Amino acid sequence: MTDRVEEVDRSVFRSALASFPSGVTIVTTRGEAGTLHGFTASSFASLSLDPPLVLVCLDRRADCFPVFMAAERFVVNVVTPAQAELAMRFATKGADKFAHVGFESDEERHPSLPDAAAVLHCELHQVVPGGDHVILIGRVHEARTGGGEPVTWYRGGFLRLGERAA
Repeated sequence: MTDRVEEVDRSVFRSALASFPSGVTIVTTRGEAGTLHGFTASSFASLSLDPPLVLVCLDRRADCFPVFMAAERFVVNVVTPAQAELAMRFATKGADKFAHVGFESDEERHPSLPDAAAVLHCELHQVVPGGDHVILIGRVHEARTGGGEPVTWYRGGFLRLGERAA
């Protein structure tokens, strides 16, 4: 006897997932030609302390998908409330994501946000397929924390830590 899994209604599925608050990150890299690329991700987590690994999920339909598949390194920037508008820009297809933003560059010219709540510089360790996304597993080779608190994403909007949801 084969167990049959019923297809879940996508709108109900999205609504259920929106009920889980998550942090917000801007993930960046530099392409082979030196161009900067990035995306916003709320699917981010620590994976291992030894070795230090994190994971972030990237939509296969993202404009920057091929660049991240070829990249050897990437940077995860944990977004603060002051960077919420920037996170929305990085979540928008076709936007000029790096215009008028004060990114710093590491020794390999990968962009990072100097005032992020935390910044993790990663070497691409593994790519794992995950439906319409891929899971980028990064080995952290440098990490720093900033002074700001992270912002959370909940039911389609940003919340500061300690705020009550509408």
